[in-house]
Amino acid sequence: MSFLRVSPWSALKIAVGAVYAFMLTPILITAVVSLNATNRSLFPPQGLSLRWWGEAFSPEWVDPLIFSLKLSAVSAVLSPLMALPLTFALVRYTFPGRQALMALTLGPLLLPALVTGVALLQFFDFMGWRAWIGFPALVAGHVAICLPFAVRTIAISLTTLPPNLELAAASLGASKLRTLMEITLPYIKNGIVAGGVFAFIHSFTDINLSLFLVRPGEQPITVKIMGFLEYGFAPTLAAVSVITLVLPLILVLIVERLTGLGNFIYGGRGNG
Repeated sequence: MSFLRVSPWSALKIAVGAVYAFMLTPILITAVVSLNATNRSLFPPQGLSLRWWGEAFSPEWVDPLIFSLKLSAVSAVLSPLMALPLTFALVRYTFPGRQALMALTLGPLLLPALVTGVALLQFFDFMGWRAWIGFPALVAGHVAICLPFAVRTIAISLTTLPPNLELAAASLGASKLRTLMEITLPYIKNGIVAGGVFAFIHSFTDINLSLFLVRPGEQPITVKIMGFLEYGFAPTLAAVSVITLVLPLILVLIVERLTGLGNFIYGGRGNG
């Protein structure tokens, strides 16, 4: 039987192809559904039209999309900035409570975002900060759930930093600040960038936490999509879904082109 003589490499390629087909087929179907000429989500589509793409770029959808981009951008900047000193403390130093701090830092990875959202809502209500519900509360919540990603990626870069580099800089008379700025940070920059990218994507796609912290006029695109689903899955929603998928992909491709992020993730050329 010929299928028994398939080489392991061919079997691996078939398996990888099947995985890609499993992931990409629903996306392609959604993209095709968005081209329906009717107002029903049919596949195959009944006629072809760009009408629903025009509606996807109306203020009803563009405003939440821009809000999500702003929220994700702020989370992508704040998460690595807060993760840097925290990661240095966890990786470079031993102190009482270090394990507890590490568990607290990585806690959002273990807790469902739904629980974190409820807890933050109760916290803001208890502190009398109801006026902060909306963008400020969403930033706080998204940074909390994105921080572990930044800590992990920066920690990977920091642990692979050859200790002789910093010692050599110190022996040549460089101060600790100069060593940090000219040796350490440039070496771990890909870890910082990776943490920012992961934070952006995680923030952009979050819905469980955001559901509890939004207010009218300040809601991410994911919450808008969830609310629209109450009325059914229209072709407009298919077009919006494709847009929300393509935007993070474009971001990753741009960052990869500018920084070589893929080499950090896949270990192609090290971290530098």
